Amino acid sequence: MKKWTLLAASALAASMLLAGCSGETKPADTTQSSAPASGENVVNVEASNWKFNQDRYEVKAGQPVTINFTSKEGVHGLVVDGLGIEIQQKGSKTFTPDKPGEYKMYCSIPCGPDHGNMTATLVVK
Repeated sequence: MKKWTLLAASALAASMLLAGCSGETKPADTTQSSAPASGENVVNVEASNWKFNQDRYEVKAGQPVTINFTSKEGVHGLVVDGLGIEIQQKGSKTFTPDKPGEYKMYCSIPCGPDHGNMTATLVVK
């Protein structure tokens, strides 16, 4: 009996993990702006299964930066370490980076087997 319960629990856990990158979408996070911005210091990040549309994004320090984030395939989130940026599935966030440097970007929603490789770099010059 325990063997079947453990097997069923394992199958359920595996299906939940893989569902993170399914074609299903959830409603956009309403705490973020939904109107995408455009201009010189704007970063458009598109997430699909286990990758972002670019490996590196560049912006200027000391100026407002807007990140527009969308999940084109699957369900993803975006975090930029060290800058307090977190967007779930779709939205925009504006901030002003003070210090030049390289900041790691990664998917914050477990989305399948290559979730750990879903990274990029935000370069602030």
